[in-house]
Amino acid sequence: MIITPLGHTEFLVDIANSTGDTVRILVDTWLSDYAIGDLMERSIRLQLDPSTLSSIDAIYISHAHTDHLDPYTLMEIYQYSNPLLILPVTLRFLAPLFVQYLPTAQIHWLAPREIYILNGVEIMGYIFAQSDITNEDAVMMISIANDEELIFAEIDTVPDEYDTDIATALFQIFDRKEYKTRCYLASRNELEGQLRMYDYTGNRQKSFRSEYIAGRKEEIRASYEKYEYEEYSDMDNIMTLPGFVRGYIGQGLQYPTLLSASLSELSMFPLDEIASMESDIARGFGYDFTQRALTAGRQYKIENGTIEQGRKECPIGEIQKSESKSQTEGEKRAYAQGPLIPREYTPDELIISIAKIRNIINHRFLPYWSASPVASLRSALIQNRDGAYRIGFKINTENSIIFEYGFASSEFIEIPYTANTRIDEDYWLPDILDYIDGRQELYSNFWHTLDPKRIYRLWTCLGADYMNNSIVIAKYRLHFERAKRGETANEWVSDIIQKI
Repeated sequence: MIITPLGHTEFLVDIANSTGDTVRILVDTWLSDYAIGDLMERSIRLQLDPSTLSSIDAIYISHAHTDHLDPYTLMEIYQYSNPLLILPVTLRFLAPLFVQYLPTAQIHWLAPREIYILNGVEIMGYIFAQSDITNEDAVMMISIANDEELIFAEIDTVPDEYDTDIATALFQIFDRKEYKTRCYLASRNELEGQLRMYDYTGNRQKSFRSEYIAGRKEEIRASYEKYEYEEYSDMDNIMTLPGFVRGYIGQGLQYPTLLSASLSELSMFPLDEIASMESDIARGFGYDFTQRALTAGRQYKIENGTIEQGRKECPIGEIQKSESKSQTEGEKRAYAQGPLIPREYTPDELIISIAKIRNIINHRFLPYWSASPVASLRSALIQNRDGAYRIGFKINTENSIIFEYGFASSEFIEIPYTANTRIDEDYWLPDILDYIDGRQELYSNFWHTLDPKRIYRLWTCLGADYMNNSIVIAKYRLHFERAKRGETANEWVSDIIQKI
């Protein structure tokens, strides 16, 4: 098979079927220059070639995050071609949008563990159970295989390697047939560390990067060392299977060059360093399988337990920008000093907005955090001496709307605002309304000034999978409409960040 990374976690797979014909699958579709949610820039740019798009047999989209599901890329591809669209059943709530904006697309809804045959090639999707509620719950990992080769892509979530049931399930995936090649495609974006690094300069930036990489090294070492512990010694281990290889993709997000060229060049933990560290540690524990960083725009032939680097070529377009270099110089990042997209409200608009906020916090926020096993609302009420939890929404620098919940309440109620009112979490009103209406998302908070001592429960709640379908629908309808009008992701992002 041949893997062509396209930057971030998007990639092409070329794999032969039983008759020797090649089947080409595009996995995830964020190929625009900017992400419309977190407003970050792609570390490589891909100019699609319309004359090559008909070579794509199918497109698979793993989940409804804007760095994976990109309306602008989809509209461009279906303007020139009509590949099969394979979607997880977890995205069925978006079916009306796909039908409306991609009317020629044939859709197959992929259920977990279903074996779907595409032109003689087997495709399976996987969602492993998680104990905690996260914003990655709906990510469907994927395997693509013929009788001799298999590739498994974790996409945007890492299977819990300490869970014996998950280890057994993974082993069964990789051992379903006598494959000659078993490729695990790992995603390594290191975004948490990357964002924190932007807040530092000079020696502090260098020391933070060193500390972060040292911590990651210990995590990687522990992932191999665990098999020497008695409790994990009998755990199924895919790394022992013949023909096993691991490729690394990711590192696709960078700071916008529109704001800082120097920050855009920073990379916390480049893929080649990750792959090298993984290989060195693995060999120390007796594992000698191939591990390699897969550079965007290069084609990699994976065969008989090896990863061979092919020519620098992208079969569906032209790579126009190199990936970020590892540097540790530059200014600090910018933050919005007010709402990300400023606006003013008329009295009537304010009444409607307050009603919308009241509905959200009582019918989504309250049940979500009342039932949460982590940082529950009940624990917050107990910790607060007055037995109340308050959320503030700033209209401007002088006025806020306050909602309060306590042991004597059955729901959040609006209370008068005073400058001395203790508030547990607060937001600019336009930011929350933009979130609800699809103009912002969970990762838009990359640009908000947040108090590290606070827990932003409402923002987290609005990003949880399965319970915020209306918000996701609003977001994608907005951007499908913009794409239909010929507008771009670049224009959307630049209009916002140039005002920060």
